[in-house]
This record gives sequence, structure tokens and C-alpha cells, in this order.
Amino acid sequence: MTTIHRKFSILEAGSPRYVLARKKAIGKSIYLGVAMAYNSSGQFEWACSSYDGSEFETHEDTFIPNPERTVPQQLEKLNDTIIEIVRDYATTHNYRIQGVCIGCDEETAKIVSKSPELKDPIRSMCTRFWFDLDATPCIYTLRGLSLTEEAASAARKVYDWFTPQFPGNIPRIAVDPETNEVLVDMDSHCHMVDLHHFEETTDKPTWDRLLALADECKQRKLKILFFNSTPQGGGVALMRHAMIRLMRLLGVDCRWFVAKPNPDVFVITKRKFHNVFQGVAAEEEFRLTEDDKKLWIEWCEQNFDNYWGKGKGVVDDADVIIMDDPQVSAIIPHIRKLNPNTRIIYRSHIEIRADLATIPGSMQHDLWDFLWNGYIKHTDLFLSHPVAGFIPPRVPHEKVALLPAATDELDGLNKKMSPADIEYYRRVFNR
Repeated sequence: MTTIHRKFSILEAGSPRYVLARKKAIGKSIYLGVAMAYNSSGQFEWACSSYDGSEFETHEDTFIPNPERTVPQQLEKLNDTIIEIVRDYATTHNYRIQGVCIGCDEETAKIVSKSPELKDPIRSMCTRFWFDLDATPCIYTLRGLSLTEEAASAARKVYDWFTPQFPGNIPRIAVDPETNEVLVDMDSHCHMVDLHHFEETTDKPTWDRLLALADECKQRKLKILFFNSTPQGGGVALMRHAMIRLMRLLGVDCRWFVAKPNPDVFVITKRKFHNVFQGVAAEEEFRLTEDDKKLWIEWCEQNFDNYWGKGKGVVDDADVIIMDDPQVSAIIPHIRKLNPNTRIIYRSHIEIRADLATIPGSMQHDLWDFLWNGYIKHTDLFLSHPVAGFIPPRVPHEKVALLPAATDELDGLNKKMSPADIEYYRRVFNR
């Protein structure tokens, strides 16, 4: 390893600045940009820029390959070197790396795209940042007059995806303004995991079955769509981000759309749909009124006409559509009319108190009667949690399938973390 210009400052353990940094309650958030270039001599030049929202600090090096090693082996060594340097830099300063952008210029990007032996280790570097440093990684093509400029540009780019005033490594949610499609994982720029990571979370028969189903979807060129009311803030959104991420790695054409938010409608769907079905809202003030129905139906129809309807390239040629919960279920008849051949699945995530829904005159009975007869009965399958009490009346037995809730073992909520990461989040939550 030969230094070109400068290195990150590493504080000596026990020094006054080191002691002061370690006493901080919560580590200072920083964002990294890593720029790489592959030259004609087979050497990788790289620069890493640290950005805290106001100042940059840059480290530049040239990685001289060992001719006795293969290119993938050399890149794995480069990954180890970069991870070690930035970990020491962050640890001694008590910095918290929230996100990192890894990229290269267009010329290097062309070389990498045509060579799996170069592309795979770079993607592996992203997953190393995610699992080893708990930093959200993304990949971009960069522009600049030097590696230093490209690294600084990358650091600023990843910084712009976050909300720095809130500690944490969760990037902003992006939604396409034309169709309200959720642009999962920073519009596909984020790369946290590879397929082999998912394979390690399950047994071989299950994994082989998943691959077979994915191959069938690809061979039949199936277009799969999900619809729900929000891209964040609940269990459904959490599962959909993970689902789209996995489907993309598998090469399955799968997209996710959400409705344009309306605070007045949210009150209806949360308090008079969700809470009533669960039996936690017993007062008559939570009974659905005719005005509530009118406002909700108009909202659903406006979303369908403005974002997903005829000529929008969304519902027109979809093969399978999954409706998550009742929030936007009023669009089901419109889907059926526009695309009669599509298969529609209603996925019931929330608890529907079937015991209360069977009592004539109860809020649950009247609400379910309204939603089922007007909308949900037009679906092909009712997918419920495997709990008998969650399946409401009037759903034909032959339409019911059971599927428990799922979670992603590799996302930020569930992945294994180091004691230092756990301590960081403990301080954040208790601040």
C-alpha cells in the first residue's frame, strides 16, 4: 500500500482528543464516499471522503496488486483494507458511519460491468459495510476531476439521502411522483445483501423451492404488483421493502405502489377500519358514516385515476395484484374492469375479530359487510394469518389461504449487531 496524498487521522488511545471523543453520549454521524479507479497497470486507486454535513476529510491510497493472487482475491484484500481504515477512523473519533456511497467514473464502470470478477467484489464491499459497520451502502457512477472530488461527491450524495438531524442509518423513502411507486432501497442504488445471504437464513428445500418459483415467474414473464396505503410506519411497509429487495435479487418483476396520503382519510382507515376490526374501538363515534364512506371511496378512485388507471402502464398489463389490507380496497372493482384477466389477492394483515363481525348490528359486522360486498369479494384469494378467529364471515372456504407474518433476518431490525452498535442504539433511544 503506497500513500498518495493524505490519510485519515487516527487518534491514539489515551490521548486527550481520544478520551474526549469517547465521552460523547452519542457518536457523531458521518457519511462516507468511496471512489475507485482501475488503471491500465491493473492497480486500483481509491479515495475515501468523510462528510459530516459541513466538513470533508479525505484519505487516498493506491492498491498495488499481488501477482500471485487472482483479481477477486486482490479485491477482497482491498475490501479488508478499506473496512479496517474507516473502522479505526470512526472508532477513535467516536464517529458513527450512517451511510456510504461506493462508486467509480464512467470508464471504470464500463470495465466493471463487463467483468464479474470485478463487479462481485465491489458489491461484496457494500455488504461488508452493512454487516460489519452497520452503514447503509449504495452504488453510484461518479463524476469529478480527480478521485478526491469523486469521493467528496459520493459522500455528499449519500448524505442527501438521509435526514441527519435524526440519528440512524435509515435513508429517506422515495416515491415516484408520476405513479406513486415506492422506489425501494434508494431507487435500487442501495445494495445491502446478496442472494447467498438470504440462502444462509433458511434450509435447502425451502431455498430450492423459492428459486423454482422465481424461475417460473421469470419464464412466464409475470408482472406482480403490491398496493397499500403507506411506504413506511408499519409492519406491512417493513415486509414490502424486504420483499421487493429479495424479488429484485431473484430477477422477478415486482413493484409496489402506495396511495397519496390524506390526513382525513387516515383518520377513517386507522380509527374506523383498523381499530374497529381489532375490537379496540367500541364507542359509537367510531362507526363508519355515509360521509366517511363517500370520502374514502373518492380518495381511492382519485388515486386509481391519477396514478394507476388506464394508460398509466401500471394495472393495464399486471398479472398478479396483491392488496394489502382494506385501506385502498375500493380500487378493486376498477382493477377488475380495466384488467379482467389479472389475479387479485387480498392479503389480510390486521386482526379481524371474526367473533364480533358475526354479530348483526355490531360495528365490525357492518364494516365488514360494506367492505366485503362492495370490494373484497371481487378478489380471487383471501390470504389470512393462520388464526381461525382472523377470518371474517362470508369469505368462501375455497378462497382462503393461510400465510403467517414474515420478517427479514438481514434488515436493520433483525440482523446481528456488534456490542458497540447495540450500545449506540441504546443511547439513541434513551437520549
